Amino acid sequence: MTIDWLSFVTVFFASIVSACLVVALFATGIRLLATPPRGAAAAGAARDEEMDDVEGPQRPRAATVGAVVLFVLAAAVALYGIYLIIPALHQ
Repeated sequence: MTIDWLSFVTVFFASIVSACLVVALFATGIRLLATPPRGAAAAGAARDEEMDDVEGPQRPRAATVGAVVLFVLAAAVALYGIYLIIPALHQ
């Protein structure tokens, strides 16, 4: 039995790159969801009860849409990896 080292190294690096891609997409999506609303109080600023209104400013719509797109891309990459692993789906 011999090991095809070139194939082994190819699979190793492909798995590392795809794992990094999924993590980067998901982390960037979370970062976009953490975008502060325009006009919001600065972090650590003094607060009072008037600032706790529910109808306050919201995060920019582009940040929300971008986060959802990145989450969908991360899920697509993960599902494609599962598709490649399960041999019954290739027939």
